Amino acid sequence: SEPMKVCVETAVRFYVMETLCTGTNTDLGQITVVCKLTCELTRQELCLPTLPMLVISDAFDSLTVQQCEKLFSFVEANVSVWKEPLFFTPSKNQVLRMCNDVLRRLSRSQNTIFCGRILLFLARFFPFSERSGLNLISEFNLENVTTFSANDNEETMDTSDVKEEGTSDIKEEKEEKKDESKPTLDPSLYSKFWALQDFFRNPIQCYQKEPWRLFTSYTADVIEAFSSFKLESEGRGGAEGGKAGDLPRFYSDMTPETGDADTTITDTLPDVKKIDQYFAKFLTNQRLLELQFSDSNFRRYVLVQLLILCHYLTAAIKFKQESLGDGETHWVHNTEQRVFALLKETPPEGEEFVESIKKILKREDFWNDWKNSGCPEIRDPAPPSALNGVGDLKNEDGAKEVKKGKKRKLGDLFREADARKKFVMANPEMTRLWNLCPDNIAATRQNKRDFIPSLESYFVKAVEQIHCGEEPVTDRLVHDSDFGWRGLRLLACRSPHFFTQSTAPIATLPEYLTTMIKKLAKDIPGLSLKLQQIQEKLASQQQQKKEQLEQQGQADAATPKQEDEEKIITEETENCDEEETQDDDNDRVELQPITTEEQAALAAKLASIGGDKWRQLTRKLGFQDDEVDYILEQKKGKVQDAALHFLQLWVENEGEEANKETIVYTLGGLKMQEIAESAFN
Repeated sequence: SEPMKVCVETAVRFYVMETLCTGTNTDLGQITVVCKLTCELTRQELCLPTLPMLVISDAFDSLTVQQCEKLFSFVEANVSVWKEPLFFTPSKNQVLRMCNDVLRRLSRSQNTIFCGRILLFLARFFPFSERSGLNLISEFNLENVTTFSANDNEETMDTSDVKEEGTSDIKEEKEEKKDESKPTLDPSLYSKFWALQDFFRNPIQCYQKEPWRLFTSYTADVIEAFSSFKLESEGRGGAEGGKAGDLPRFYSDMTPETGDADTTITDTLPDVKKIDQYFAKFLTNQRLLELQFSDSNFRRYVLVQLLILCHYLTAAIKFKQESLGDGETHWVHNTEQRVFALLKETPPEGEEFVESIKKILKREDFWNDWKNSGCPEIRDPAPPSALNGVGDLKNEDGAKEVKKGKKRKLGDLFREADARKKFVMANPEMTRLWNLCPDNIAATRQNKRDFIPSLESYFVKAVEQIHCGEEPVTDRLVHDSDFGWRGLRLLACRSPHFFTQSTAPIATLPEYLTTMIKKLAKDIPGLSLKLQQIQEKLASQQQQKKEQLEQQGQADAATPKQEDEEKIITEETENCDEEETQDDDNDRVELQPITTEEQAALAAKLASIGGDKWRQLTRKLGFQDDEVDYILEQKKGKVQDAALHFLQLWVENEGEEANKETIVYTLGGLKMQEIAESAFN
């Protein structure tokens, strides 16, 4: 049962949080065992299918980042389990929320690998067509801003004050290496080079005239600098056996492969030939630019960024409104050829790297076409059917299968239906319902679609109960909450008495309905006719009783009793009029507008409290703040005169409703009851 599943979920989550999650001494193996157990309980329908992910999510919330990284291996290894229909539909939102919570705790620069693992897991877990993982309208991450110094003449680091032994030897070594160093870069290249990152961040600005001019100028200068700043092969280390030559220059320079060298770094690398160097953010210090130009990986990063931008500018994308001209397109193609040539010259294995990049960009065209078509769901291709004989499709039993015709295009269906003035909806049943009436607007106005009852039919029984008085008051329909709620809805739609301006306190619902029904009985012909019939019926009953008494021939003995009965009958006949007029008479007696003296006394009390608290009463009486400011200015800031003016206006507008009970009730709601008591007593 559902309560049992909820109890199991509560017990398991409490056990994990209170017993297993014990800080740094947490046994992750026990948590994985509990997760596997909850999966089996879900398959046996003993707990909710969201429980496994809730257990893992609770564990992630209480573990350290290092422990979360270890536990996430269990989540990755069981991605096939989470993708089962039993778990996927109810748990997909929980999985997405859990991964986002973990990502918010991680640092993109320090926990780069863990962040990538989470993103890869989400890519494997959700299908390609999942909307939450798609950039449907081709938005860019405009928050990824690369900051750099705008001063091109930034001074280099001053090391003149650092004096160490052997300084002269260091200077001599620098002078010897100076001849072998690369050409000096143009100081203005620093700003141009890093300014390109803003175009990579937001390519849309390339379609504007002035940004396009700057982009082409900066790109030409950067490509020219890369062309003049050639890189040598990484295998120039000259080590014996080719060991040091196989390493990237960064590792070969720091740990030369000699007999007494420390090989700790190279021993811990899984495969130095295939190692991926990742930098979460570029270092934009001007003193590092020459070193960055000497790094092959850095050069590849920037050139591939340029290729991606050029590919975007010329690609056919649905949500891209702008396009380049012929001359601009020709410049983009020429730039791509120059960039590919530079990448081929960049060691190591430049030609193989270029071929890989071309394949990636080619595959990007297929993804663009898929997004332009609305990101349809990607399904596995159906296995080809076995052919038996010449062109005849047969199943395993040898029976001949009927070859299905080609599915009609959706546009053809719409055109055909429009020509026949019909509708085509998502399924046959919806199509049938929409085609029942040619004009759907006219169909909504049909009388048979009006399910709201009339006032006569709904309140006729209540009229009988109120005017006859045969049933106890508590058993009448006006005391039924369902009848009262429907009656209010019906009065709001059909009765002109419902929306009336009044500041009198609202009575209880039975009293309000009784008053409204009495008014309706007079105004509506059907109810007034029913009321007349009730009165005639009561009169006939009285006449019959009177005739029966006369036939008995006991006039002398029954005179007192007859008088009493006549009084009772008279009271019954007048019961309707008494009940109908009793409330009105009481209201006429009680609902008297406040007098001029009471208005003056109340205005004086309001002025004596000081501040703007008297404005709260004017708002309750229906006056706006700008009206209050205007009258206060006309009265030269005298609060008493302004308050008296608004009280007079209120009495003129409301009439009998502007009575003593109403103003006392309003002041009580504003917590100014003492003002009312002192003003009216």
